[in-house]
Amino acid sequence: MIKAVIFDIGGVIVKFSNADYYKYISRVCKIGEPEVRRVIERRALDLFESGKMTSVEFERFISKNFGIHRNMVQWYNFYKNKVKINPDVVELIKELHETYITAYITNIDRGRYNYTLDILDRDDFDFRFASCYMGIRKPNIGIYKKALKEMHIKPEEAIFIDNMQENVIGARKAGMHGVLFESRRMLDISLSKLEL
Repeated sequence: MIKAVIFDIGGVIVKFSNADYYKYISRVCKIGEPEVRRVIERRALDLFESGKMTSVEFERFISKNFGIHRNMVQWYNFYKNKVKINPDVVELIKELHETYITAYITNIDRGRYNYTLDILDRDDFDFRFASCYMGIRKPNIGIYKKALKEMHIKPEEAIFIDNMQENVIGARKAGMHGVLFESRRMLDISLSKLEL
């Protein structure tokens, strides 16, 4: 029996993708977007989003590696100016919250997370898990296990929804029901198959 529905934030609850930021840096420094993504994701993002690198260190990393002034880095301001709540998903969360435990597990740094908390209705979530405070990121199986333990939920009693396939696979490896988010319509179909 399903007791909890757990969401990702970026790309699910809010409309935002780091890909947009990588495009911005690519334009500023005239380096291809795949290379920008590779450098940031392989050498800094995990440390930053797991709380092991400060925002100042992260901005210095980007500035140094792409040869741009720190004023041009715009990690936090870019997010603040672009992020938008996904009203269809928020509506679903409110509906589910009447019957199920609702939560989120998100990979995010502290600056972006604190801003996101200001635009989300925290009352919609019984539990909130952010990588920057947990010291671990998806798809590492440990983040799902830590969340489930704190929620006192068995893996098979939880559904996890994310827009990144590797994070859905991580949740499934932890024993949860994993659903790939593409749209609210497709999500409704997937949830109905799980008898929600």
